[in-house]
Amino acid sequence: MRNHAEITLVRTPEAPRRARRFVDGICEGWHVPTLTGEAELVASELVENTLQHTESTPRLSLELRRGELTIAVSDDNPRRAYVRDDGGRGGYGMKMIADAARTWGCTPSSSGGKTVWARLAA
Repeated sequence: MRNHAEITLVRTPEAPRRARRFVDGICEGWHVPTLTGEAELVASELVENTLQHTESTPRLSLELRRGELTIAVSDDNPRRAYVRDDGGRGGYGMKMIADAARTWGCTPSSSGGKTVWARLAA
């Protein structure tokens, strides 16, 4: 069984909060409440990264397939996402995502941007 939902968020400071509300509603509708907290964290951090590091409008998608929830945010910037390891100030959103997710990645899109995704086990 596969479920899919997506939303294009308005590029405002409210976008991460809107992403959390969207995820909350989808997780409730798909009957995976145990994933809600981590999914909200992942989605809001991915959206926040789009707002901070690109000029793009974040496109959030969720997919539940074979017991895994994939949270993905696409943007128009080709610069790859990475986990910061230099001990500098800030920039730990991807570390939180990597810690919460079973796996994560960054996939280039055919339009020249990218999709950063994370999978959580249901």
